[in-house]
Amino acid sequence: MRDTAGYGKVRRTAAAALIGAALIAGTAGCGAGTQDKATPSASQSQSHGQTQSPGGPPGPPVEQLKAFALAPGDKAGPYEATEPLLDEPMSELYEAKPEACGPLTSLGKAGHTAQAYAKTGVPGEWQAVGTDILLRSYKDGGSAAAMKALAEAGRQCAGGYTEDRALAEGKVLKVEPVKAPALGDEALAYRIVVQDVKDKDISLYKYLTVIRSGPVTLSFRSDAIDTKDFGGVPAEVVTAQWEKFAKASGAAS
Repeated sequence: MRDTAGYGKVRRTAAAALIGAALIAGTAGCGAGTQDKATPSASQSQSHGQTQSPGGPPGPPVEQLKAFALAPGDKAGPYEATEPLLDEPMSELYEAKPEACGPLTSLGKAGHTAQAYAKTGVPGEWQAVGTDILLRSYKDGGSAAAMKALAEAGRQCAGGYTEDRALAEGKVLKVEPVKAPALGDEALAYRIVVQDVKDKDISLYKYLTVIRSGPVTLSFRSDAIDTKDFGGVPAEVVTAQWEKFAKASGAAS
């Protein structure tokens, strides 16, 4: 088990400061079980399984999603899930410019409206990788629409975009597709290079992996307080979360 106290406190302090500023600025996030506000998209994404048809069965309610998510104390290789400080990752409060890049910042800005979601997290040590995990449930083909919008954003915004973070603007320098896990009905993964807010000569790295299984999406967003490229969302975290979800939901691997 990792000692996550130092880095966890840094992440929690930063999260608390930003969420407070965002609320003051009038940008508020959703709580667990609430709805995301999103715009439908007709863009395309890569799939290695069946697609969800519009008007399909609704996804599981928030109580089931919470049961599907890693719980505090669950192990993922050298990582351990913790109780999330916030109902959703800080990036869910960000806005993207141009708007078409929004799905890369928040899947809540892609596809149809999610009817419920559950969030967990795996914090890293100082200069180690931390991962936010967000499970979303959709109806009427919304999960497939969200993946299509994400794929389109990955293509349109490969050269970069800007994130409005309430207190400051964050500059995304480039977005690159990386190998996605062969799980679920389809999956997408990206390497996102971000310009440091204080020192514009420094680049930081974030990774995003999203898996769709029927009406549910599993989103993994990893970063580290370090300038080193850490190579991707930890495979142990993806595997642990997918295995728990697949076992609880009956999803095929």
